[in-house]
Amino acid sequence: MNIGDLLKRPIDELTTDEMEVVLNHKKKLQIEKQEKERRDYELERDTDMGELVDLAIEIESKAALLKQLTHSKMEKHQEKLNNYGKIRSNSKGGFSLMHSNKTMRIKRRRDTQPIWDERSTKALELIHAFLYDTVKKRDKDLFEMLIGFLVKNKKGDLDYASVMNLLSHESRFEDPRWKEGLRLLKQSYSNFLKGYQYDFEKQNTEGKFERIELNFSAL
Repeated sequence: MNIGDLLKRPIDELTTDEMEVVLNHKKKLQIEKQEKERRDYELERDTDMGELVDLAIEIESKAALLKQLTHSKMEKHQEKLNNYGKIRSNSKGGFSLMHSNKTMRIKRRRDTQPIWDERSTKALELIHAFLYDTVKKRDKDLFEMLIGFLVKNKKGDLDYASVMNLLSHESRFEDPRWKEGLRLLKQSYSNFLKGYQYDFEKQNTEGKFERIELNFSAL
């Protein structure tokens, strides 16, 4: 039974068996079509992904090389500037280099993380006790402001700026719990240097410096 001949004949002239042969043939063609579409899709997907991942690996490698070279050269120039007396001896490492034509600039920033050690736990106990026992009863608005400076983030860490705001109110009270709490809080603080961040900038047509974006999500 030739399928080509069956497909040429009108449907109403086909027997039940012949109809089944035709239907099976069409199902087979449909499955083959879907299978081809799947293979074509996966081939295109895998080709595009391979191209993108290869490029990402190349950029990652070059970005690592760029940061390594930048750090090395910025360290070299900072040392030269120190020798020339252009940077104060108490410099923390943040500085910038400007090209002679004033159209390019590289800025180095310290990437730090504030840390409070175990003394901060006792400090918070003393400060909270004082605020709840004394300030809350006398000045609810002041209490809400001061207690708000001690709210921790999702990681359970104190916010540096908030703590600095709290410390700015140190002279408000003479209660020993307040004084000792703030003293312990200051002593528990340290600043962990995670590394340096670099900004590469170029001048635009308006004469303003614009950062060369190396962060993929910023483009």
